[in-house]
Amino acid sequence: MSNPSAKPETMKTDKAKASLSPMQRKLRKLKRDPKLFLVDSKAYLGTRKTLYLTWAKLGSFVLVLLASLLVVSYYTVIASPRYTSQVQFVVKQANDSELALPGLAAIGAASPSTRDALIIQEYIRSAEMAEALDNAVGLKTHYEDPRWDALSRLTANSTQEEYLEHFQKRLTVKYDELSEILLVELQSYDPEYSLKLANQLLAISEQFINDLGENMANQQLKYAEQEVNRAHQLLSEQQIKLVAFQNTHQLLSPESQSGALLTAVHQLEAEIIAQETELKSLQAYMQPGTAEIRALEFRLDALRKQLIEEQRKLTNPEQPSLNQLSADFKAIELNTKLAADLYASALTSLELARSEAFKKLKYLLIVEYPRLAQEDTYPKRLHSIVTWFVVLLLLYFVGRLIVAVIKEHRD
Repeated sequence: MSNPSAKPETMKTDKAKASLSPMQRKLRKLKRDPKLFLVDSKAYLGTRKTLYLTWAKLGSFVLVLLASLLVVSYYTVIASPRYTSQVQFVVKQANDSELALPGLAAIGAASPSTRDALIIQEYIRSAEMAEALDNAVGLKTHYEDPRWDALSRLTANSTQEEYLEHFQKRLTVKYDELSEILLVELQSYDPEYSLKLANQLLAISEQFINDLGENMANQQLKYAEQEVNRAHQLLSEQQIKLVAFQNTHQLLSPESQSGALLTAVHQLEAEIIAQETELKSLQAYMQPGTAEIRALEFRLDALRKQLIEEQRKLTNPEQPSLNQLSADFKAIELNTKLAADLYASALTSLELARSEAFKKLKYLLIVEYPRLAQEDTYPKRLHSIVTWFVVLLLLYFVGRLIVAVIKEHRD
């Protein structure tokens, strides 16, 4: 038996539904069952139908289009702009006047400017430069700033190796062998910071190349000064030995003394010969015991003794003689002269080293100073989008080819 009260309630509910607007009915349906509301919506049905028709017509190529859409969305909306402030300079040396080698000799040869430019090129890309820029302007913190998009920025709390890799990706260093110009640009996310970064990189590079030339010059000067000091010390020691020898033996010059003794010996020998001649002439007509003969004999005996004494001064194996003293003196004197020549040569080398030290000084000749960027240089949006689209097409066609080959082998 039916309930008579249920019919009026149903009628009330139908009247209430009829009194609701279409928007109110949709909201009411959304609150009751959101999933059913979405499935029954015209937008969902239209989208589903569109995707079905698209997949039916394009097949797996839709994946390429979707991936391309993501790429376009990233580069047009999400990707953070990056700015650069480039600098160009030439590394020069004070005596950069080497002549070009002729013919085959020039193959493989590099000028000093080229070698210095290649050295500083490697230094700019090194961890030393990355660390110096981080200490100077906080480059690592700038790259880790969460304001930049997640794909292009450096991950937070990154290691030194990750920072160096990211730094090298954002750095461009080009060397022109013809003009010997080195171009450097470093990317950042702010134009003013990019200008500050370029100026700091230029200052660090200039300091490095100056220190490189100065260190080479200082090493040469230091070696030359050490040689001068060593030669001066050796000369002083030899001079002290010479003076000590002269004071010990009370001889200014054994050669002069030997010459004087030789003269005295020759005079004694000549006088002895003269006296012997006179004695023989007297003995021819006088008695041997006469006073004149005896006096002459005494005189000859004294001359012979004096001659023996003077000869012993010249040569005597039992005690220092003039010949031995003269040999020792000549050795000391020769060493003193050699030390003096060495000292003079060291002084000359020092002056040459000072002259060469100036020639080895290096400096940077700035061709283009850093400027404030007015437009972002990276990422190259259109170029990147086209490149990614071409890559996706290649991957798609390769994948289709692989699938076709597999199906053919199955059949």
